[in-house]
Amino acid sequence: ETEISTSPRAGMTSAYKRPPYAQALPYNSPELSNKSKICGSPPCSEQVHIQLGGPEEMVISFASDPTADTEAEVSFGCSAEHLEWKASGDTKVYSQLYYWADELWDPRLKGGFELTAGEVAEIQSTSDWAFYDHTPDRHFPSGIWKNVTAEDVNSGSQNGLGKYFNPKENYDSPAIHTVVLSGLIDGATYFFKVDNDEATYSFTMPKSGSEYPFLVGLMSDVGQTEVSKTTMDMLQAMSPQVILLSGDLSYADGYYHRWDSYGRLVEPLAATTPIMTCVGNHEVSDGEAYQSYTYRYPMPYKASGSIDPNIWSRDIGPMHVISLNSYAQSGNTSYQAKWLQKDLKTRFKRKQTPWLVVLMHVPFYNSNAGHLGEAKIMMDNFEDLLYQYGVNLVINGHVHSFERTWPTYKNVTDACGPSYLNVGDAGNREGPYNSWLPGEGSEPSPVWSAFRQGSFGFGDLEFVNDTHVLFRWTRNACFDPSDGTANYAKKCSTPGDIGPDAAISADNSWIVRAQSCHNQA
Repeated sequence: ETEISTSPRAGMTSAYKRPPYAQALPYNSPELSNKSKICGSPPCSEQVHIQLGGPEEMVISFASDPTADTEAEVSFGCSAEHLEWKASGDTKVYSQLYYWADELWDPRLKGGFELTAGEVAEIQSTSDWAFYDHTPDRHFPSGIWKNVTAEDVNSGSQNGLGKYFNPKENYDSPAIHTVVLSGLIDGATYFFKVDNDEATYSFTMPKSGSEYPFLVGLMSDVGQTEVSKTTMDMLQAMSPQVILLSGDLSYADGYYHRWDSYGRLVEPLAATTPIMTCVGNHEVSDGEAYQSYTYRYPMPYKASGSIDPNIWSRDIGPMHVISLNSYAQSGNTSYQAKWLQKDLKTRFKRKQTPWLVVLMHVPFYNSNAGHLGEAKIMMDNFEDLLYQYGVNLVINGHVHSFERTWPTYKNVTDACGPSYLNVGDAGNREGPYNSWLPGEGSEPSPVWSAFRQGSFGFGDLEFVNDTHVLFRWTRNACFDPSDGTANYAKKCSTPGDIGPDAAISADNSWIVRAQSCHNQA
């Protein structure tokens, strides 16, 4: 049964609980490899992905061997046989200290990187070079000379940021190329090639304004597992005009080679469908500090009057999308607050884009014990402002379960408030969040919670007109609770569950932009 957001009822908690863990794909698996690439001068360019730039722009990003002669150059045109135009961009590289964490050698989460404690110890040790005059027994001072053992690594004593003076603990990125294609026509399909890659890719520019239907894919907390791949494949099969990803892309967590493998994994989807992102905790913590993310996934912040690469807005079809940073200051005097106020006041035009959508990682409304209350300060600072300007939808991640709220404001249902969609479980390797909290008194769930389910999956929004959008949450993994067996096939069944297969839409809802609401008029 498809619900209607303007008719709230008692919330529903699904009995389904997703598989406990999805292990990372092996690093040498075909999904994470570029060996099938064909080019004139191997190693070939790779990790091709696209994202919207300013008006009439598509940004093409790709990576290559930094020692090669690969140019930041894209050939493109209106047919695959006639790539009549060329565009050039810029190329950058970066270095970053590894951040060491147990998961790299912990068997439960080790997955495909297959680093042993001994291999990590070899990287962390300086005893192979930190001595005088080629005489190994004449060590440098003990602060620099280190002979780390596997036992040291397993004990956790070597966890944390790598040592700046040890070159072996630095990651050097590939060459990251960024090319802007401009003057593109809404609704037109373009074909393109990047330098040193024989593959031809294509994309269709999203239409502007109130042209319907308009299909948007949603995912968050993605990672690099078999479920992540299934999510990407199923979204690709839907052919959305754009995908909104609300943070936590690669789960590299300080071992930055994982950004490269993620780029290979997502390329079949991301080279043909623009994916617009916000930052999550896995883009900033564990030594990440946004660096790999901002080099590789440039968002249109300059075109939206922002000086912060992680804060941006753009008109996309019938939506004005605002992307916020859950980990930046949000007080009245902060840059993020000042920019948001200005964007809502001067750049958002309801007549041009009837739907106002906010993308941010940490949910304001969350009835799961996982990450409970983490957005309190930002919520205190921004909830009134979002309500004042009639935000219709807030897309979140972070909590590894799915939850949809009724339109909500100040902890109660309100037809003029935003609906919150937490889509934080597209396949990452971390554990599930299945601890749902009750509401006040004897209520089984908070009054604002409409549906919640501990499942892997993704969402989509089908905008059908200026007042109605159909939201669907699709589960994409099955689980046998009797023995813990997980099944990540696209077609599978869960004993005792009503769904005939994994790809069932577990939640469907019409989200209505109420014409009676002065803040949404």
